[in-house]
Amino acid sequence: MKKKLLFTLTAFAALFCIIFSSCATTKPESVPQTEPVDIEEQEPAEDTPVEITSDDEEGVILIQEEEDGSDDEYLRSIANLDETQAVTKQEFTDDKNEILEIISELAVIMETKDTLSWLKYIDEESKEYYKNPVNLRKAQRKLPNKLIELKTIEDYFKYVFIPARANSQIDEIRYVSKNHVKAVQIREDMSAAIYYEFKKQNGKWLVYIPPVS
Repeated sequence: MKKKLLFTLTAFAALFCIIFSSCATTKPESVPQTEPVDIEEQEPAEDTPVEITSDDEEGVILIQEEEDGSDDEYLRSIANLDETQAVTKQEFTDDKNEILEIISELAVIMETKDTLSWLKYIDEESKEYYKNPVNLRKAQRKLPNKLIELKTIEDYFKYVFIPARANSQIDEIRYVSKNHVKAVQIREDMSAAIYYEFKKQNGKWLVYIPPVS
């Protein structure tokens, strides 16, 4: 009887262990996955230098604006100035832009041979000089065509000023002083042909015509 009771208790204990073990190995509920969140890519700010690195022998490549040679032109333009006649790069840029604009306007005036409009661009010293008959005769003797007579400043404009500047292309300016500039065309050999001279009077650039040498 005792053996039978012991066998029953042992069987009951074994059944209990099996049930407990089955409960302990039950899988936990799965956690639902959320949708991935997109992170907006930020574009580099405009005009920011971009650096590109590579593993080849070239190393680091920098993307940057090309030099346009404006510094060299500026230095050529002020080469003849001393310390008392300093011209900043901004002043040089402003002067060149103004002078090129005047030359463009003069090109239209020369096409129409409009003497009255032309005189508005000429400085007083030059006008007085070329109104003088003596000086006009000096200029006349320099002409290759000896049949042309220069009797008035209008004649000088038509027969000297206009032909001397035909087919010219102004590239750069050269400072004689802060208020005196030559407008030049650069030849293939890098020499400069002078086509205009300007003097600043009361803050305005006017054409200066040198006396006959």
